Amino acid sequence: MECEICGSKIVGKKYTIIVEGSELTVCERCKELGIEAKPTRVVVKKRVSKTPKPIVEDYELVENFHEIIKRERERKGWTQEDLAKRIQEKATLIRKIEKGEITPEKDVVEKLERVLGISLREKVEEVKIQKSKSITPTLGDVVVIRRKKRS
Repeated sequence: MECEICGSKIVGKKYTIIVEGSELTVCERCKELGIEAKPTRVVVKKRVSKTPKPIVEDYELVENFHEIIKRERERKGWTQEDLAKRIQEKATLIRKIEKGEITPEKDVVEKLERVLGISLREKVEEVKIQKSKSITPTLGDVVVIRRKKRS
């Protein structure tokens, strides 16, 4: 297995650390670049997810989708309950979406776009990474690591 930061082969113990919210498997040398991760439990919900994710392969939600939904609902003079009835969802779902607590699933996004007459998705361009000929790219190839100065 290779270190996801420096790309060297991990000999001996591998470490799981968190760097800016991402969980990485690293060698002993790179373990100090993050915080050691504790085992996590993944909870899967049926209707909503906690993290933004692509809705369709080349599209993802615009950054301020929750503000757009609230603005358009208020522009039409609807309450959250009115909007929920029109898209056949619960009012609590609308509240959480408008607060930005959750990211709506694809079908809910489509209903909101249709009923409110807005677009909540934008096309995402593919990011191309230049690879070295013989080595698989690692996080270290893409990210510039800044070390904290110790006082």
